[in-house]
Amino acid sequence: MTSIARRASLIAGLCGSLCSMVAFLAPAAATAQTASTKTVVIRVAYPAGGPADVAARKTQVPLQASLGQTVIIENVPGASGSIAASNVLNAAPDGNTLLVTTGNDLILAPLAMAQVKYKPENYRLAGVLSITDFTLVTNAQHAFASVDDLIESARRKPQKEMTFGSWGYGSAPYLVAADFAASAGIRVLDVPYKGAAPVIQALLGNEIDMAFVPLAPNVLELVRQGKLKAIGSASSTRSPYLPNMPTLNEGKHLKQFVYSAWAALFIPASVPEPLAVRLNQSLAEVKKSEDYKRFLADSAALPDSPTTLAQAEAFYRGEMQKFRAIAKSVNLQAQ
Repeated sequence: MTSIARRASLIAGLCGSLCSMVAFLAPAAATAQTASTKTVVIRVAYPAGGPADVAARKTQVPLQASLGQTVIIENVPGASGSIAASNVLNAAPDGNTLLVTTGNDLILAPLAMAQVKYKPENYRLAGVLSITDFTLVTNAQHAFASVDDLIESARRKPQKEMTFGSWGYGSAPYLVAADFAASAGIRVLDVPYKGAAPVIQALLGNEIDMAFVPLAPNVLELVRQGKLKAIGSASSTRSPYLPNMPTLNEGKHLKQFVYSAWAALFIPASVPEPLAVRLNQSLAEVKKSEDYKRFLADSAALPDSPTTLAQAEAFYRGEMQKFRAIAKSVNLQAQ
């Protein structure tokens, strides 16, 4: 017997009237009907066409079928995803206004920008949409044989800072590069750009020495063409797309250096548990499909199994702890 049925039975017994039970169940039925017909809005924290947006749109139709509700996508870019994040947080906590962003940005924006007032704990991770390792790439002018070669070369020239491209102070590539420099004992200079695409162009034009970037299809192709050199992935295992590329942890100087870029579906923490579970389970069904698995492979994303809500939250907490620790170690200050 479900909890609703037990409550209905108890009321019926106490009142001694079938009408009482009907009166009790009718509002619940009406509420369920309203929830099932209301449009679900997914607010994407980036412009249309980016990796997170493409992943969100790939889930749109199957989520619509699973939830039995119309699902629409709205792009709300700006301020490292914090505009969309704040917008979703201010919506009704009915599970019908969702956020797609990268977990990295959702965690780091409040640490780097004073105007961002939310906390990562204000959201729950419903499920990861796609995940890929950060990869250290250099421009083709450099001929480092390995990450050890790169680090030792930088140590021999301490007066000359190596330049790293990032998409701004406090961004994930900024933090990963800062941790890399601290762990390797070298000096680096951050050069900020407005996103991944300008960083790649800067590498191709030899404007910067290197960058940590997600292993997206365009990066993969440039590496295969020899236009960029992949030094190693920030992972515990080698990439299935570049199996000859070592991980950064295979060298002498770095251990347990693991960073990934992951786009995900988030909900406000105030959303009732049954609605959160329903959304998590619907997303899990989408990710089990062969069509979605092909999409991940075509995106150079890592194979990723569906998770329960509890597993998703454990992963999210671990990422929060990791980035907060790194931010503290490099003295990241909100500006």
